[in-house]
Amino acid sequence: MTSEKVLASAFEQGQQYFKWLNTLHGPIDSPIIETVEKACGIIWDRKGKRLRCHFVYWFAEPYKISSEELELYAWAVEAIHTATLLHDDVIDKAETRRSGPSANQVFDNTIPVLSGDYLMSDAIHQLAIRGIPPLMQGMCVALKELSQGEILQYQNQYKIADSEKFYHLVCELKTASLLKWAASVGAHLRCKDEVLPVVRFACHYGLLYQLTDDLLDLRGTHTKPTNQDLREGKVNWAAWKIIQNEPKIRTLLLQDFSHKRLSDETELKLLEAFNQPYNQKILNLFLESTKNECLRSVEKLKSNNLRQLLRTLIDFTAGRVF
Repeated sequence: MTSEKVLASAFEQGQQYFKWLNTLHGPIDSPIIETVEKACGIIWDRKGKRLRCHFVYWFAEPYKISSEELELYAWAVEAIHTATLLHDDVIDKAETRRSGPSANQVFDNTIPVLSGDYLMSDAIHQLAIRGIPPLMQGMCVALKELSQGEILQYQNQYKIADSEKFYHLVCELKTASLLKWAASVGAHLRCKDEVLPVVRFACHYGLLYQLTDDLLDLRGTHTKPTNQDLREGKVNWAAWKIIQNEPKIRTLLLQDFSHKRLSDETELKLLEAFNQPYNQKILNLFLESTKNECLRSVEKLKSNNLRQLLRTLIDFTAGRVF
């Protein structure tokens, strides 16, 4: 079986587990107030990659854990992720999410924030009742990391980070936090000695995933316009790498940010710089280096099948950019 078919098969197999995820509420109860379900459903019903759910199943497969035992954990990580998206859209004043209007456009800011709070509380509640203590504690840690990552990013709005360490920290706190938790579920349930290697992989993969997302933001996709991050006052990792080589763009961007905007001139010059061969080379080398770090972390895992699947996932993630 080719590597592409291995990954496609893994995603397809996951869909049979996720049929029950079509229902927003988890295994225990549903909200009393109907508006909560409507607000959360704006994101939940449109689905997404559900990569975190896949991580729960993929990393648990070597331990032969039944899908029924994993359902709560897959639901909980998706619930938390949905809640954070509801909050993010309010913070970013986003108008769309997953090719549709955001919840704060359909309602207002208050309903999505409170509905996200409900969903987070519901996930922690259900983990407390039916989960195991290390996983409940781990989810609490992930939520603390997410909150701090969001604050760190918000504090840097309309600024240019002084150091690349800023992006590593934001990625570890925001992008990698739930991936680490999802990957660790199987090991926590069956073999605690293997928690650390899977967490390390998830952390490296989070960096790779965020970098490719940032590169796609610069390039634009069929569902997302170019430079959406900059329009929200966020200099993402890929843009930061270019700006280090382009002092004139840096000056223009700082002028724009002093007025909390992104001018057409700055955007055009950044796009031109992005397409320059020397910047493309820098970005490609950086992408390749991040990918190789991720691949090295895979070799610490014991399951041959899991290693093969994750190598394919890494290739797919890196390959979606250029």
